[in-house]
This record gives sequence, structure tokens and C-alpha cells, in this order.
Amino acid sequence: MNPFKRHRAGRFATFALGLVFSLALMVPASAVGPLYGSTYPSKITSKLGRGIGNLLFCWVEIPIEVNEEIQNTDPVTGTVVGIGEGLFYTVQRLGLSVVDIITFPIDVYGNNYQSIQRTEFPFIDEVE
Repeated sequence: MNPFKRHRAGRFATFALGLVFSLALMVPASAVGPLYGSTYPSKITSKLGRGIGNLLFCWVEIPIEVNEEIQNTDPVTGTVVGIGEGLFYTVQRLGLSVVDIITFPIDVYGNNYQSIQRTEFPFIDEVE
């Protein structure tokens, strides 16, 4: 085996492991405490984390919408309509994630740093 290729594969594995570890650090270990979510630093880091997470996982909207439409209609119609809706929500989530990342220290929407999307992340349903 070519040592250059082996070295490149090792670099990629190290990068992937570092990325996974970094993303794991962004998720709070426990959302408890008297000041959690109410201080300025926790609000802006939450907004930044939401923006990065939505930037990385905005594409998940497509299979979610396809699955939902297939369950509500037949497979052919559900796939076509789901892809269309999924692309719309993907572009929307991508755009809002870029806004969240660029403006994370500022309360742009005027709603106490909350998301204006239908769900905060694509694969987590809102709990009512």
C-alpha cells in the first residue's frame, strides 16, 4: 500500500474524530441549573450551536418530509411532494442557520434569541 494514501486516510480519520468530538462538546451535558438559558453567554452560545447544527444537518429535512408525505399519501406522490417540501425547508433552514451563525451575539429576531423555525433542529420535534 502506498504510504501517502495511508497517511491521508489517517488524517481524514483524525479530522472526522475531531469533528465528532467538537460537536459533542457543543451539546450541553445537562440542561439544568438556576441560570441555564437565561444569561447572555448561554443564549448566544445556544444560538451559535443551533446555527452550526442546522448548517450541518439542514439536508435531513428532505428524508423527513418524504417519510411524512409517504405516510399521508401513496409512495409515488409522497416521494415527489416530500422532495419538494424537503428542499424548501432545507433551503429555509440553511439560510436561517447562516443568519444565526453570523449574528449570534445579536438578538436579530427580537424574541430573546429563540429560533423562528418550526423546530429548533430538523430531527427533533417540538414538545408542546
